[in-house]
Amino acid sequence: MTETYSDFTSSLETYVGGAFAFAQEAIKMFFEHHGEASLSETGGQKKGTLIFTGTLGALRTNAEYGAYGAGRAGVRQLAQSLAREMSVKGIHVVHAIANGGIGDEEGEEQKVGKKMSADAVGKTYLWLAQQEPELWTHELDMRPAQEKF
Repeated sequence: MTETYSDFTSSLETYVGGAFAFAQEAIKMFFEHHGEASLSETGGQKKGTLIFTGTLGALRTNAEYGAYGAGRAGVRQLAQSLAREMSVKGIHVVHAIANGGIGDEEGEEQKVGKKMSADAVGKTYLWLAQQEPELWTHELDMRPAQEKF
């Protein structure tokens, strides 16, 4: 094992701690703008959507990537916990796995499914944000057609 304890905990603090801080501030803002009443009290008023972007490392990882995998899995678990806690309050929480390269341009690699297009990812995130409380996606696995998994 080449990774040190310090490397491991630093990675967790950065990735999971950063995701936690982001969620805390976003939820505070949602409540400031829309109140803290539950969905049943507001007639189903959605307050916002939090989307955490992860990688396949949240599900499984390779040798010598312990900190990487633990961090990605930690954010996935954070998203699950927040979804269970915040859904009733009108906040939609999503963990989206983006497995594969994302390109800004709409080139040949996107056409043949070697890379995801940034535009397609954006459209997917917009679709998630527009979902109403009768159906919320929690976890989504995005990949280009030719990605090996």
